[in-house]
Amino acid sequence: MGQASSDLSSHHASYPPGESPEERRADTMADPSPPVPRMWYPAKSPEKWANTIAVWKAELRAFGSGHAPANYLKLKFDDVCGGCAALRAELAALDAATTPTCVYAKKLHGAQADLRHGRLSIGGKHLGRHITAALTDGELDTIIDDDRTGGLDVPVFDRDGRRYEFKCVYAEDTGFYRLAGAAEYERFMVDNNVVRDVELGKELFMEVWAFRSPALQKGLMSVDDHPDGALGMVILFFDLDADGFGDELFDDDSLTIKHLLRHYPKVPEGYELEQFT
Repeated sequence: MGQASSDLSSHHASYPPGESPEERRADTMADPSPPVPRMWYPAKSPEKWANTIAVWKAELRAFGSGHAPANYLKLKFDDVCGGCAALRAELAALDAATTPTCVYAKKLHGAQADLRHGRLSIGGKHLGRHITAALTDGELDTIIDDDRTGGLDVPVFDRDGRRYEFKCVYAEDTGFYRLAGAAEYERFMVDNNVVRDVELGKELFMEVWAFRSPALQKGLMSVDDHPDGALGMVILFFDLDADGFGDELFDDDSLTIKHLLRHYPKVPEGYELEQFT
């Protein structure tokens, strides 16, 4: 990665024993590795550390221009969640909230249901490019520099309108965004029956939707704050079999053909709808 690789290598070299990328188990597609406490600060001058953050941020932004838009961007919240009365009421109560946009969709790796992790991984590298696009530069700085900032406050709502207070952080060794917070993660996974469903052998599909609202803003607005307010997310789970999505992969972003047709019923050119029923 040229200059980026050099900066990343110099930063990784400052990891304490046992915390280098080679020593921390990481699955680059599902990121199921258990969290490792990082009670340390980078062994770099503030100027060099700021440069490293800038390099990571540039690499994350570059994924957006280096890959085509994912097909899940076509999903419409009203079509997917038209019957989610409690959730829609909660969002309506957030005055002037923007309509949620799907920024990540993928089959849930079974390891994500391990409550010992204390966090939910959402989007790595190019798979997280639409999450990156939804963030301001200031928010991205806060997420990347989570050792100092503690991460970005991101309220998450589930299908039933329950609210969970997560911190969005960045796992620099795997390139994944993580919604962290052990207590909230456990409550979120149990409330949504994810642990039970995975133990029963169900294949789950996860959608992450991003929206903004001034009601989520904490404190006074800064010059880098988004004019529509602070970031919030909606996370939905689907049973691939029970919800009739099937398991045919539509592209590398893992949205299935039946899933796409169900929520965006425009038949792809050259196909007939009968083929998918």
